[in-house]
Amino acid sequence: MKAAFKGLITGLFLLPALVFAHGASRLQVEETVMIDADAATVWEIVKDFDSLHKWHPAIISTKASGGNEPGATRTLTLKNDSTITETLKKFDDESMSFMYEIDDMSSVGQVDIEGEMHDIPAVPVSKYKAWLTVEPEGEQTKVVWLAKFFRGYTGNHHEPKELNDETATNAIKGIFRSGLDTLKAKAEK
Repeated sequence: MKAAFKGLITGLFLLPALVFAHGASRLQVEETVMIDADAATVWEIVKDFDSLHKWHPAIISTKASGGNEPGATRTLTLKNDSTITETLKKFDDESMSFMYEIDDMSSVGQVDIEGEMHDIPAVPVSKYKAWLTVEPEGEQTKVVWLAKFFRGYTGNHHEPKELNDETATNAIKGIFRSGLDTLKAKAEK
């Protein structure tokens, strides 16, 4: 009985250390839009991995290689001249979906964390993966954009506002919303 009690007390003292050691939680954002156009029309607009600049207002250019084959890459240039490099991981023309991940981003500044300077990436996230799916739904088309990622700062110190969960989540929501709203307007012309 004494050993069990001692083990319980030890566990209670270690619990805060274990929770703190866990680090950042994986975050998820999913945005959808219903478009008054057939799925084939919408898919034609979004399917080319090198064409994001044609329907997303924050992207001024896309430099890509590899087409729509898994392993294809693209470098997006944003309106503030920052860049994001991504790799296409999966592409399925039949099911009208693809999956990609961010490999690298330019820095838009730095922040001091516990006396050490850290870059603020163009989008304040890390280990980002996303899926874009186009689905016919009756007379309309449903577009789903889903991302799973971690905040920009994954270290053990208290994360700064520029790289925290809320900032990361809001950034992705904003990117998705503006892209999907522009896609809807373009497809419904």
